[in-house]
Amino acid sequence: MKINYEKLDYQENAVKAVINTLSNHDETATKLILNSDYLDNSVRETLLNNGQKYPGSGYLNPFPQFNIEMETGTGKTMVYLQTIMALHKRFHENKFIIVVPSRAIKAGVEDNLKKVQVYLSDIYNTDKYHYFVYDSKQISQLQSFEGNSFEIMLTTIQAFNKNTNVINQEYNEGFFGGKPLDQIREANPIVIIDEPQSVDSAKAGKKAIASLNPKLALRYSATHKEKQYPMLYEYGPVQAYKDRMVKHIETLGTEVNTNGNIPFIELKEQPEFKNGRLQAKVLAYKQVKDDFLKRTVTLKKGDSLAEKAKNPRYERLGKVTAIDSGNNFIEFENGYHAEVGALEGENNIWVSAQMEALVRDHLDRELRMQDQGIKVLSLIFLDQVKNYRIYTKDGYEKGIYAQLFERIYEKVLHSDPKYKKLNDYNVPVAEVHDGYFAQDRATRNKPAMYRDTKGDTAKDETAYDAIMDDKEGLLTKYIPGKPETNTKAAKLRFIFSHSALKEGWDNPNVFQILTIATPKNDLTRRQKIGRGLRIPVNQEGKRVYNENQNIVTIYANETFEEFAAGLQNEYLEDGLLSNKIDEDFFTNMVVSKSVTNKEDVLTNKKEEKETENVNEEKSTTDETRKVTHHESVTFANVLKQNNIINNNSKPTARGLNSLSNNTIKKKIVDQSVSEGIEAATASKMMSIVIDRFNVPKPRDRRDRTTVQLVDKNNSYFNALWNKISYKVRYHIKFNEDELINTIVNGNNPLKDIKITRMTAVQTRARVDLNTTNVKDRVISQNTEHLTWNDMPIMDVTRQLADKTGLTRKAIIKMILLTKKKDSSFIKKIKMNPALFVNRAYQRIRMHEQNLLSQSLVYIQTGEKWSKDLFKPFDASDNTLWEVPERGLKKTLFDKIPTQSQEERKFAESLVNEEKIKYFFKLPNWFKIPTPFGNYNPDWAILAETNGIEKLYFVIDTKTTEEKGTLRSGEQTKLNAGAQAYKAKGFEDVKFEAPIKVIGDLDL
Repeated sequence: MKINYEKLDYQENAVKAVINTLSNHDETATKLILNSDYLDNSVRETLLNNGQKYPGSGYLNPFPQFNIEMETGTGKTMVYLQTIMALHKRFHENKFIIVVPSRAIKAGVEDNLKKVQVYLSDIYNTDKYHYFVYDSKQISQLQSFEGNSFEIMLTTIQAFNKNTNVINQEYNEGFFGGKPLDQIREANPIVIIDEPQSVDSAKAGKKAIASLNPKLALRYSATHKEKQYPMLYEYGPVQAYKDRMVKHIETLGTEVNTNGNIPFIELKEQPEFKNGRLQAKVLAYKQVKDDFLKRTVTLKKGDSLAEKAKNPRYERLGKVTAIDSGNNFIEFENGYHAEVGALEGENNIWVSAQMEALVRDHLDRELRMQDQGIKVLSLIFLDQVKNYRIYTKDGYEKGIYAQLFERIYEKVLHSDPKYKKLNDYNVPVAEVHDGYFAQDRATRNKPAMYRDTKGDTAKDETAYDAIMDDKEGLLTKYIPGKPETNTKAAKLRFIFSHSALKEGWDNPNVFQILTIATPKNDLTRRQKIGRGLRIPVNQEGKRVYNENQNIVTIYANETFEEFAAGLQNEYLEDGLLSNKIDEDFFTNMVVSKSVTNKEDVLTNKKEEKETENVNEEKSTTDETRKVTHHESVTFANVLKQNNIINNNSKPTARGLNSLSNNTIKKKIVDQSVSEGIEAATASKMMSIVIDRFNVPKPRDRRDRTTVQLVDKNNSYFNALWNKISYKVRYHIKFNEDELINTIVNGNNPLKDIKITRMTAVQTRARVDLNTTNVKDRVISQNTEHLTWNDMPIMDVTRQLADKTGLTRKAIIKMILLTKKKDSSFIKKIKMNPALFVNRAYQRIRMHEQNLLSQSLVYIQTGEKWSKDLFKPFDASDNTLWEVPERGLKKTLFDKIPTQSQEERKFAESLVNEEKIKYFFKLPNWFKIPTPFGNYNPDWAILAETNGIEKLYFVIDTKTTEEKGTLRSGEQTKLNAGAQAYKAKGFEDVKFEAPIKVIGDLDL
């Protein structure tokens, strides 16, 4: 097949922006306008037409330089090659140098120079360029820069940015008679800088570019770092996404949950200093109720992860012995070493799940696109070359991932008869995948050997040469019976690489990208998606525009939320999204000239609608205009004065939340109007802030109130407090055989524990771009049950014994007796031993509680709770019941925190009941220790009967009077409370629970 090139409007507009600027917007001009004043005026006109900001005139010296932004996958190389052709035809410019930052990009540009030479000559109706790739060993090539021939030189910045480079050396002999560089300088070329943020961001790069004596420089990138050069044209990620000129982005992440059976550890981020000590945040399985769940645990040197996570599976690690923020790792006593981003412990499960998802998606896409003539390609970035291809003295062997891929491919291919329709169904698995890696040359003593590299070494050129040798062949579909498609490239559909293909190579038909990452893998999210953003082509070489199927799926080693957030941060760092409201944020935005009464601005929705209707009736001269720089500065300052943005012009979370309040919005608009901005303009700018920064809708939030003490010296209070304020402790009598019997044969026996298998949950999400952020929305979720044959051995009896305090002998006896009742019980344990341990512990604990509550014995300790602990406190208004004035003599505080309407009614009845002389809500620090956790009763009450006898109550209110309907945890604590107030010294105190209404008390 042969690629068909098409004219694209945005590419033509990028070329026109340069040509118009350099011609002073004169269609008849045939010479470059390089006079500083004329050129600067022309630049200003271009920037105005394109809505860009003027950076000042510094860009003119020492030679004019301009930025052109082209999003990855939109044809940046084609744009600047077309610009070269247009400059040659229009202005008769003949000498051009393309400077690139790496061998990878150089290989890609060279491939383009070769393949579009005739095409560009035809569409521009001019002569063909001659190009060469600079090689210090063939310095005579520079002779072509003499004369008037149309020449393009391609070079890396590394070839001439040092004094020791061949091109910068003085020669006394040969055709130069000086430095080879002088040949270029005399030509006064136009320089094209590809990826300037990597070419000349440092002084050495800028000096090297200047040494070429450029007439001017055109800087092309998707991520311009230096803003001092005018942006003549911008086609960023948001615009490309909106125009459907790149594929949609989709992520598929796999979250593995082994319930702690595998001691997973992931260092989440670079360790940091806090409170004078280095600390590291790791993701690990932490005990949460009766499960082990992945949670973030903060560790310092000397900490035990087993103790912090309450998970004995980490005991083998020992304590933390080292935390390194420079190399981003944490180390434990047993030598275990965890680095940022490494999926330690569960990596094999994750890789298998992600690779199977990729293969299945690939085959499904092939089925859908086969009749359209679109070949589907998948790209897999490896952590290490040896995991795909192993060098031995006898040649090469398949690494673990090559073997894993072949197993998975065969499994998925034969899992459904629908795949028999694929043209490639009978192609041997060994022919559908291959690896492209940097390579050492073969010698007499050893064959060629593949290396792990970063994609910027001379050895990487072997990978680029191999994959670009037949770029069109990779796009050719294999069709049985057609000999011309019976080639290695046509049959190849799954491409494995290390870092060699991270830039400079992208194929339009890459639809799946999997990164098997390690901490040393430096691929950014933008680099990952960049390999697959281009619009696909069919067998005729024509682009196929279909937004329903033009989707690149990234199989990420993070959750979809983390991927979207990380991608957003990369866009923000590159300046492609804006999270600031600076002085020029609103400049040139279109607003209406309509006169609007400021009182009508920013009211509720009904008022806004009425205002719009009034405006429609009264206004007959609606026009639009652009917000001025002065208005933008003024409104930004008003936002800053109202703490909506900080001193760095970034919106604050609290500030944005405050804009949910219509009063705050109106205040900002009114203040802006008072400083000379029209109300309609201020309202429009406020709306832009709300839309761009996703201001939350108004929430019904209530203020907090301080609850005050009424009278702590009340005689009734002192009498009641003296009776109930004694602290207690407990001891128990316990029969182990009785416990074993009830666990095996009683209600809720051990055999009824529900054990689920481990899971891998795959979540597919679509990534959407707008001007301020990257959003994600879940499309689907799939849960697979895992069967893992290499499960580490786990001593469930020892762990249960440690957790319950029972003997190991007792645990073994429980399990064996349960096996007699359920023959599959041991198999159930093996299915998920960690989950069994936790749930068996909860089941044993429940039976223990039932037995314990029957054998608890309490005694007073001799200590008392101090009444000085009663102090004013703050609480939310919506939780407080205000004590009526007549009740203030009967209680301790002027307001009472309540949790339900029923509790408020109970408090009101306490005020109204004549026999109740005093009451108060017991504070949360008033606790009764129990084997099941501390217990905090609800109320303390003093009542009188016949005006003489005093009754002292500690009670707990519930929505029922029947204890049996309560949850077991509540029942056991109420039972413990009852036992506590049977202790010697509480003879005058009655514990009553559960109580629903006053009538439940025996007054």
